[in-house]
Amino acid sequence: MFNLFRKRLLLQLVGYFSILSIFTVLLVAFSANVRSREALKRSAFDRLAVATSLKESQITQWVIDQRRDVNLMTQLPDFLANSEIAFTKDRESPEFKAAIESLRKFMVDISLVKPNIRQVSILTNNGITIVSTDQKKEGKYQPLGNTTTYLTRDQSRVVVPNFYISPISGKAAMTFAAPLANKAGDLIGVIAVDLDLQGVDRDIIRKKEGLGESGVSYIVGRLASKNILLSGEESDKGNSQNIKSAGIDAAAKGKNGEGLYQNYKNVPVLGSFVWIDNLNLALISEISQSEAFEPADRLARDILLIGLSSAGILLTAVYLIARRISQPILAIADAANQVSRGNLNSQAPVLTEDEIGILAIAFNQMTSQLKASGEQLADYSRTLEQKVEQRTSEIKAIIDNMVDGLLVVNNEDQITQFNPAIAGMIGVSSSTISKSEHYYDVFKDQAIANLLKSTRENPQQVFSEEFALPDRRVGKAVATSIFTEANKSTENPLESHYLGTVILIRDITSEKEVDRMKTDFISTVSHELRTPLTSVLGFAKLIQKKLDEAIFPLIQTEDKKTNRNIRQVSENLEIIVSEGTRLTKLINEVLDVAKIEAGKMQWNMEPLNIEEVIDRAFSATSALFDQKGLAPVREISENLPEIHGDKDRLIQVVINLISNAVKFTEQGVITCKVREENQFIIVSVIDQGVGISESDQPKVFEKFKQVGDTLTDKPQGTGLGLPISKDIITHHGGKIWVESEIGKGSTFSFSIPVSPKSEPTPLINFDVLIEQLKKRVIVDSYPDAENVKATSKNILVIDDDASIRSLLRQELESKGYIVREAGNGQEAIAKVREIRPDLITLDILMEGISGYDVAAILKSDPATLDIPIVIVSVLDDKEQGRHLGIDSFVTKPLDIAVLMREVELLLSGKTPIGKKILIVDDDSNSIDLLMEMLQNQGFIPSKMSSQDDLRSSTLLNQPNVIIANTKLAAQVQALRTEKGMERIRFLLIADN
Repeated sequence: MFNLFRKRLLLQLVGYFSILSIFTVLLVAFSANVRSREALKRSAFDRLAVATSLKESQITQWVIDQRRDVNLMTQLPDFLANSEIAFTKDRESPEFKAAIESLRKFMVDISLVKPNIRQVSILTNNGITIVSTDQKKEGKYQPLGNTTTYLTRDQSRVVVPNFYISPISGKAAMTFAAPLANKAGDLIGVIAVDLDLQGVDRDIIRKKEGLGESGVSYIVGRLASKNILLSGEESDKGNSQNIKSAGIDAAAKGKNGEGLYQNYKNVPVLGSFVWIDNLNLALISEISQSEAFEPADRLARDILLIGLSSAGILLTAVYLIARRISQPILAIADAANQVSRGNLNSQAPVLTEDEIGILAIAFNQMTSQLKASGEQLADYSRTLEQKVEQRTSEIKAIIDNMVDGLLVVNNEDQITQFNPAIAGMIGVSSSTISKSEHYYDVFKDQAIANLLKSTRENPQQVFSEEFALPDRRVGKAVATSIFTEANKSTENPLESHYLGTVILIRDITSEKEVDRMKTDFISTVSHELRTPLTSVLGFAKLIQKKLDEAIFPLIQTEDKKTNRNIRQVSENLEIIVSEGTRLTKLINEVLDVAKIEAGKMQWNMEPLNIEEVIDRAFSATSALFDQKGLAPVREISENLPEIHGDKDRLIQVVINLISNAVKFTEQGVITCKVREENQFIIVSVIDQGVGISESDQPKVFEKFKQVGDTLTDKPQGTGLGLPISKDIITHHGGKIWVESEIGKGSTFSFSIPVSPKSEPTPLINFDVLIEQLKKRVIVDSYPDAENVKATSKNILVIDDDASIRSLLRQELESKGYIVREAGNGQEAIAKVREIRPDLITLDILMEGISGYDVAAILKSDPATLDIPIVIVSVLDDKEQGRHLGIDSFVTKPLDIAVLMREVELLLSGKTPIGKKILIVDDDSNSIDLLMEMLQNQGFIPSKMSSQDDLRSSTLLNQPNVIIANTKLAAQVQALRTEKGMERIRFLLIADN
């Protein structure tokens, strides 16, 4: 039925009109009923108030009349004379009997004249009845208690009478009593008059007086704590005890008013109530609500009946009108259905000339236009299909002939499109790819899976990754998401519309080879520059030193020209040294870039305190602040957690940021802020320089790019400092960025992740262990080191560059060392065996036998094993050197002070660098941690399990020290007696 109603406009019109009509009629009837009930209620209250007021005055007047009559009786002379005789004479005397008879006759006459008087009695002061209209009570005791109202001449008008229920008749009554006195004024007795309230009830209370059929009035008195019905229709039925209602309770409390409530018979009424205070009575008049409001209900019924009848008539009219409107519309709808089924020849009948007729005409015109448009569309469709087929063929030809491989994967990991090039790249046939259900059935490399995951999680970004292809080739895959346009109001408009991923794969083997050749070329050029630069810097510093120490002090003259020439020579040498140092830094930066790009950068990752990194960086740049008169400021948060990183590289980053800040700030302060935020340590270097424009900010981290006007501003540096810093920070898992505004300075910041809390490891005191190692290795290896003089030390300088050998000879001989030279590897090995030097400086890049080969030969020969070797080379491959047992590294161009310090330490025996350590234990966590700490201290550690052959491993590794678990104490003791192992030192550690 409901579906039919929704589908038929005629039913909807009739239904809606019916609902509207019925609602209107009900609203009118309800409003009329409410308003008429209010008017009727006010009218009923007015009538009840009038009736109550009238009855109140009548009852009050009746009580006054009864009081007056009683008092009048006590004032009649004959009545008083006879009363005195009755109280004073003997009961048997004639006078007494005559007086009694006269009094009885008088009281009976009074009762006949006054029908309200039920009984009159004369009593003694002790309550004995002398004479009464009821002779049965004569001579008996009659109590006069709380229910008796005593009247005196003074109080007759103000005393409140007491009403009560007669124990004899069970009806309401009241008693008036007045004192009787003799001529002397002495009280001789009492006259008591019992009054009946039936007359009041009949003549006053029960009269309707315009209250209607259900109107009723009654009086209620208070007896003890109960409400007693004293007069009214129910007073005769025995239901007069303890009655209650809202009106009775309110009147009993002394209140006057009106209201709607349920009376004591639980009938809803309208009532008016008053409390007659001088009578101690409540007078209540009530009329039933049904009678009072019956006109209003009748009016509402009449309105409802008339309204519904009118609505029915109007409904019939609406139905006929709606049917006349709907029939043409249905005819148009039928024609529209035929058109929707493809019959464009269908026409709607034009049945009227009104708006519906106009609609039918417009519909017929539309169908004619649709027919013409359909014919045109069919022609267009045929043409479009041909163009689509042609374009599809062209696109397919382009895709199939692409050099790069194309792969399209949908959101269910299925391959939906690929080209022949990709099949050739991965070494499978096209049919194999076509038959595969999922991409991972063919593409085994994890790189494709990573790209798909990345594009699904971040559909707006483009991702790339390199991976291995067959035949040792390298491919680079670039991936992006395929998605449809989404509702712009959604929070993430692309997430729910992801369709798949398109991946382009390119064979970059040749590019990688070119890149490798470029890196090798840069390394070669840099190495070739370092060797002459070492000579230039070294000899310049040597000349400067000799001039300052040996020549200039001897030239003591007053000649200004000579002094000027001395000063110019000194300044020129300073310029040579300064520019050589700057050139060294530039070469180092170029080499760092080459290493990072080639993935050959060596990282020494260890737990770090960031505050130590900042302090080291500020110490290294203190001279820069002094030169420009700038103030350094540190703002470092307390209790910062540790980070894990390469200390030297992070110091390099901070130094670079501080150097740039000083370079571009003329006055003010340079502030370094360090704080923790979201498990990252954030370091910010803030300057007050010229600032960087927003357009230039993305360029500062690009290689060989410098912001500003390079035509007017002299470029400072290679433009590699910030790109290298970015690569270092990226390697540590952080980010680097810049915030700047022209004229307000710049803020360069980087973030480093906080080190995760490591798992508990066995309680080995590594600091104590390493301290013992140093003591064992240093003291035992060189027991007489403190007594050895430099003049007794032979140093062999091995380098294929004569100028370098000459430079080192002069520097070492100036310190008192005996220097020997070797120009190649073969000559070096021969001289070592011939003179057995105390220390060797060794270049790596030499013709014939390289420096590493020389070191390997010397360290494998027991006769030369203990000779310290210092690498002096442009190469900085410390990892390989440590494996060979190299003791120290100094990189060209040389810092002579660093070289001399290393030589002195090695010859004095104060450094453990280059000592081999063999660790024997089964706890891999402890072994790995100990090996990392030993490597940081310069040792060369190796490890083995307790299950391996300790003797074979010792002979193979030739360690200087063996650290073993106490469980292997027996094997260690046996090794001590082995030939050739006397020089090995042993340290035993317990499991705690």
